[in-house]
Amino acid sequence: MPFFGQALGFPALPLQNRSQNCKRQSKILLSPRIGIHPKHLFLLCAWSSQILSNVPATVLLVEFTDQWRPLLWGSNVGGFGSLVGSVANLIAYKLYLSHSENHDALRFTLRFLTAGYVAFFLGVGLYEWIFR
Repeated sequence: MPFFGQALGFPALPLQNRSQNCKRQSKILLSPRIGIHPKHLFLLCAWSSQILSNVPATVLLVEFTDQWRPLLWGSNVGGFGSLVGSVANLIAYKLYLSHSENHDALRFTLRFLTAGYVAFFLGVGLYEWIFR
């Protein structure tokens, strides 16, 4: 099966082999055998949840580690913060816009982000305090 990037001059490697190689390299980088520190895994999960949302970030990282505690904490703390941190945040935002009489989206967003990131950093601090 020809690789779709051949027309652009990319090597003709099957897509399946490329994804397997990427997965293998990622497992080496994040492997518990190398000794990724639990606090680093927690922070990686929490911060990646700010971009990907907490469930996809956790599903992505669970393949590379057997350390469930920092992953669980990172996922939960990662749900705070940005609107994308959790799907529930987006639902709340949409509900506000559809039911609010003044539709002051900027004011709501600023308040939401402030409260969310306060909760996010409190969660990071709590994790550091509990698992020091």
